[in-house]
Amino acid sequence: MFLLHQLLSQSASKYSGEPAVIAPKETISYAELDKRSDILAACLVSQGVTPGAPVGLSFHKCIDSIVAAYGIMKAGACYVPIDPFAPVNRGAAVIANTKLTHLVTSADRATTLASELFLESDNSTLSTIVINGPCSDKTPEGLTVVDWTQHTGSHTPVAITDTHLAYVLHTSGSTGQPKGVAITHRNALAFVDMATEYWNVTNLDKLCSQAPLHFDLSVFDLYVAAKAGAAIVLIPEFWAAFPKKMNSAIDQYGITIWNSVVSTLTLMMERGKPENAGFTSLRAVIFSGEVMPLRYLRRMLSHMSNARMYNVYGQTEANSSLVYEIERDRIPDNDDWKIPLGKPFPNFSVYALDPEGNRVTTPGVAGELLVRAGTVAAGYWGNSTLTSDKFVIDPLDPESGARSYRTGDLARLDEEGNFLFGGRSDDMVKSRGYRIELGDIDLALLSSPMVESAAAIAIPDEEVGNRIYAFVTFSGTVTEADDAVNSVLSHCRNRLPKYMIPERLVVRSDFPRTSTNKIDRKILRQELIAELAASSDA
Repeated sequence: MFLLHQLLSQSASKYSGEPAVIAPKETISYAELDKRSDILAACLVSQGVTPGAPVGLSFHKCIDSIVAAYGIMKAGACYVPIDPFAPVNRGAAVIANTKLTHLVTSADRATTLASELFLESDNSTLSTIVINGPCSDKTPEGLTVVDWTQHTGSHTPVAITDTHLAYVLHTSGSTGQPKGVAITHRNALAFVDMATEYWNVTNLDKLCSQAPLHFDLSVFDLYVAAKAGAAIVLIPEFWAAFPKKMNSAIDQYGITIWNSVVSTLTLMMERGKPENAGFTSLRAVIFSGEVMPLRYLRRMLSHMSNARMYNVYGQTEANSSLVYEIERDRIPDNDDWKIPLGKPFPNFSVYALDPEGNRVTTPGVAGELLVRAGTVAAGYWGNSTLTSDKFVIDPLDPESGARSYRTGDLARLDEEGNFLFGGRSDDMVKSRGYRIELGDIDLALLSSPMVESAAAIAIPDEEVGNRIYAFVTFSGTVTEADDAVNSVLSHCRNRLPKYMIPERLVVRSDFPRTSTNKIDRKILRQELIAELAASSDA
């Protein structure tokens, strides 16, 4: 079995001069990507990076972000993406969680990023910043800054196995701290090998790369393309605010496979003038993360007439595991119909257990989904308790010793054997493709001295999956509610990623309570839904 970075080296040998990454202002061949990532790998090893070590990676979408991912893995390490748009304290939390000593980033933001991350923690482990060009600005005392493009040593392949970690992706955590999902090369390749074959990806394909590296959708874009010798087309982050740009990019670059969260596609259909785009190159559209509203699906089917469409279900801890291919002639007229999650990919086992622990085989009966496959992650970095709770010995085949991942999602079977989504068994929701623990938002709100109590509420929304609102009561020291609301939202922006910031704070004098004196979120949700409905009718 190959390692992830060996997919690049293999394609560099077979498709040397062919484009590997296409960006708006630059294109890089497989040979050049292989060479540049070798230089970075050699630099990292010279700076003391050892096999299995976590190395931070923080870039905006650019070719060097891809160079960095491969270079880190070639050094025998695993990359740990840090969202460049996230608040500083979240990046610092990722560094603290994985005890990063090395961070790879761009020269133009190295000083600011390093200073902020370094100063955020009194016990920062960060010691070395590796950048892609010269940087003359002063960095905090105790940090070494190295320009990898000036490294002259040659790269010697580092001996690791497919059980070594390839990357650690951080997701929302119920304690207010991000959880690091640790993925081995074997885990990632189990998905990449299957997906390349399932979608018959070849060196003639061009895959969009719209997902950031800290999001697990990027695994498909980067490594399926590398295995097949295909090109990836980088979609800059700011294009998300300009859906017409994303629609036109498909035609401009001849993208053949589109992979994104549902909310990206709904914006492209709603605000991107799809009637002006040809979409003739598209042969496959893959979407995930939220429920696709039928009215947008119908527009996609109408405008993207050459493409086959796939609803994919999965999570960072086990990658994608279920798929449902849309049949154009079987879309019901009823807008209440929800696209099924589908059936397991080839060589994946996905099953539901009822509350008594029995496998669900009867249509209509609900149970928690579990995934058993080679993609199931090694666990959560530094959190053995949570790992043992979510990654369990397969309850249907305990003697095998194989592990299954408990997703926390409820589902039931339909008459055709497809799984249908039935909600969550916990307080987690999805918005814009991201999994969010509502408790994380509660904690951020409650960390403001102005807030006495708080309750984040998710309201289903066709465009983004769920919109996040929050109810708060203020402490007795607050005299001006409007000023306090702005202050609290600003407080949250310094602590939470943008996609977790409540769209609105609803101020109350007190909260409805359950019989056990807990905040009655059901009543709050009903109040908010009624208010939103009334305002839309006005």
